[in-house]
Amino acid sequence: MSLPGAWIIRPMTADDLDAVVALERESEGAPHWTPTEYLACLEAPAESVLRRFALVALSDGALAGFVVLRLLAASGECEAALESIVVGAEWRGRGIGAGLLKASMELARLHGAGRIDLEVRASNAAAIRLYARAGFLEIGHRRAYYTSPDDDAVLMQVRL
Repeated sequence: MSLPGAWIIRPMTADDLDAVVALERESEGAPHWTPTEYLACLEAPAESVLRRFALVALSDGALAGFVVLRLLAASGECEAALESIVVGAEWRGRGIGAGLLKASMELARLHGAGRIDLEVRASNAAAIRLYARAGFLEIGHRRAYYTSPDDDAVLMQVRL
């Protein structure tokens, strides 16, 4: 049992899918995946070269946020990419995004990744600050990478 206002992070389960999709749809800048795509994150075989890991943050029993991390293990190396991180508007500013990011970094490190790469909307100053506080550095830009609304991408990376 958690204390009021407290939050926990745990692996995403199939029971979380409806809430994850609903939360993702509320976040304009989030990648919009189908429930089947999220389910595939949960069902990847352990020996698969490409795996996705999904974690959720719960606050007072309600889904407050989630993160999806992609790991690609090829040629003895493991590459990690942060594919999506979403925190519900009413839970922002409580450290949940930082907690999800930290858990993702620990998971990537545990699986042998030496770094994590990500793209973020250039207009998403809050996310860029979050990543910078976690040690991510800006390594490049992609012009007109995002649509609906149109935006550039900032490429960031952290060494683990």
